[in-house]
Amino acid sequence: MKMFENYHNIHLYIEPLDDSKPDAHIRYEVSNLLMLLEDYLNLTTNQYIRVKDNRDKLKNYPQNSKALHRQMNIFFGDIHFMLISAEKAYNLSIRLLKIFGENKTAVDATKSQLFKIIKFIRNNLEHMDDKLTKEDGKYTEPWYSNTAHTFWFNRQWGSMDNDTIKLGDKSLTINEQTFEPLEKLYDIILSIITKRYVIPNKEIVDRIFSRHIKKWE
Repeated sequence: MKMFENYHNIHLYIEPLDDSKPDAHIRYEVSNLLMLLEDYLNLTTNQYIRVKDNRDKLKNYPQNSKALHRQMNIFFGDIHFMLISAEKAYNLSIRLLKIFGENKTAVDATKSQLFKIIKFIRNNLEHMDDKLTKEDGKYTEPWYSNTAHTFWFNRQWGSMDNDTIKLGDKSLTINEQTFEPLEKLYDIILSIITKRYVIPNKEIVDRIFSRHIKKWE
């Protein structure tokens, strides 16, 4: 998985030179959304690295030990935040695509299996505490524990077999290719930004800010 670090090198080409122009607000919005999108994509990448590293470490701990429980706690948190970051990246990508009039691509992203599965698992992890109330019919599912004390936690956050997270009838395999659809959306967005803002504005922006522009390294 790669890092996404184009914002700092191109944001001056996106943002308006004249705030009174009709498209000034949109250009600031695009710039801010791109910054956030890169942040959440990078968080997804960093969390994936942590999940992979921690997964490899789990086999080194004895079963039913305090050390294993602590490592599982870290592992669970990393998975949860990885899914949160990926869902945020999807939402930001869809928002940018709609701004650019790429409605079909935005709809396809919204309906994609990866987005749906990420959202489903993330939502269930986030509302584990709500499922403690058995009377709440909203959370009554056949794949939850039938009693309040039988493997309740395990059933709520699912299971992981090798690299595959399973929860209910949904599964998500975590590997280098998992988030490629998100990377492709980013490439589409960056291509539009380059054609719409960077290329047309590069000459004048470089001339005005020549002493201030420093390549992000």
